[in-house]
Amino acid sequence: MTLDHTANLEQALLSSFTHHKQQLLGRRVWLACSGGRDSLSLAHLCQHLFKEGKLPFLPQLLHINHGMQQANAAWAEQVLQWAEQNNLPCQVLKINLIKKTEQEARQARYEAMMSVMNHQDVLILGHHQDDQVETLLMRLFNGAGVNGLRGMKDWSSKKSQAQEGSQKSIFLWRPLLTVSRQQITQYANNENLNYIDDPTNVAWQSRGSGNEFDQNQLNDRAWLRSVLLPHITQRYPKAKQAIARTGQLMQEASVILNEQSKADLSQSLMTDRPYCSVLDINQLTELSTARQSALIHSWLAPSATELPPSRRLVEEVLSLVHRKDSDHQTCLYWDSGVYQYQIRRYQHKLYRLWQSWEQWLQLPPATQQVNLDSQSEIAPRFSLKPSNTSFEWSLTGLSNLTFGIQQQLILSSNTNTAVETGLELKSAKLLFQPLPRTKKIALPGRVGRKSGKKLLQALDLPSFMRPSVVLCSIQLSSQVAEFPLLLITPERILALQSQFAPSIQQLIEDNNLLSEVRNL
Repeated sequence: MTLDHTANLEQALLSSFTHHKQQLLGRRVWLACSGGRDSLSLAHLCQHLFKEGKLPFLPQLLHINHGMQQANAAWAEQVLQWAEQNNLPCQVLKINLIKKTEQEARQARYEAMMSVMNHQDVLILGHHQDDQVETLLMRLFNGAGVNGLRGMKDWSSKKSQAQEGSQKSIFLWRPLLTVSRQQITQYANNENLNYIDDPTNVAWQSRGSGNEFDQNQLNDRAWLRSVLLPHITQRYPKAKQAIARTGQLMQEASVILNEQSKADLSQSLMTDRPYCSVLDINQLTELSTARQSALIHSWLAPSATELPPSRRLVEEVLSLVHRKDSDHQTCLYWDSGVYQYQIRRYQHKLYRLWQSWEQWLQLPPATQQVNLDSQSEIAPRFSLKPSNTSFEWSLTGLSNLTFGIQQQLILSSNTNTAVETGLELKSAKLLFQPLPRTKKIALPGRVGRKSGKKLLQALDLPSFMRPSVVLCSIQLSSQVAEFPLLLITPERILALQSQFAPSIQQLIEDNNLLSEVRNL
């Protein structure tokens, strides 16, 4: 019996190590050790295989002292003593929980361990087949779909919740997902491991002369383990293996669905920036209803650190997609746990916006001028809007624009074809200002001039972007009216009808004149 259980654990760990050998190469390995039978058995097994030369690393143990129970300090000392006796490096990390919930404790544990780990280090976890079964059942009872029912992966990545600039990513490795709790318990007992039993996970409470369930003292996971699963396995002895197998099948199905969803998304995306992503509704509605739903689900939470959207939100977004009226004011709000989003529609486009980005768009651009005869060097980035802590909007290539206009003015003056005779280059300047709603503008390739709402509609600009339109004009002298040259939005630059239009358009097409937004 001893050899069988030892062989099962060894085989599972070595098989998983072989499968992930390339991913482990060159990375530092840590092990989350609570001192319970699962993590302590895994630590003991790693040490055993390292001594035998079957594992090329000896993990460093990390123990978390939650401070939630009186025994936490004693448990930390017990883990430290065991690690010292077995020549394993170990650190104890203390955390202070504000909300003493299971979810809060789990996230705090990860954040504490990631604080001492390096970027892209590996953290081994002692999760096993019974943990997987409990996870699948909890997600099933919460109405999870295919992605939720795939359960825990044996290899995955996790990002810290720190600010973007200092965000750290690590890999989580669960090599014992094919091993049962019973096999681990047998291994721990056979090796005489002095493991810790957390009372919040213990199913039986002593009462008088007998043992009875104290269900009120159990959390959800412990209730599943202690109350529900014994009834299920009594009727279906192989239920745990079957449920775990279903999780594996769901993982395979999830891969297929995600690949299809990514392919559909790539066909429908028009713009994809973190702060502003745009879908082509015409492309989206060519898909089946199920594929539309899957695409919207993944689009609403683009990163692994974000919460998945609810079914209700996906349905509300799809309802917005299929609206037939001309109302473009509807706004859906979505908090992914990382970013606050607005979901909006305009014409045949669907927008996913950071709320901070939409608020930034409402800030007016700066009013400023640039003298064309200035001898001073123009900065590579000409700021179009007062910067704040979130975004910076600038025009790159302004020096190319001014140089081209200067050359064209000189040429026009030499050939007596200037817009107004007697003009001198030294009096010319470029003016940048928020687009005046009353100014009539001639768009390229269009007959007549437009102003106000009709102009903005012709530009295909949604209402939330309209405050961030800059008009660049040239004024050849103080006695001459301004001539509009181009319109600048955070998304593009449009050359207007003027004698300078061909050269400006060439600068735009060659990417020598760009409107750029940077997320700071």
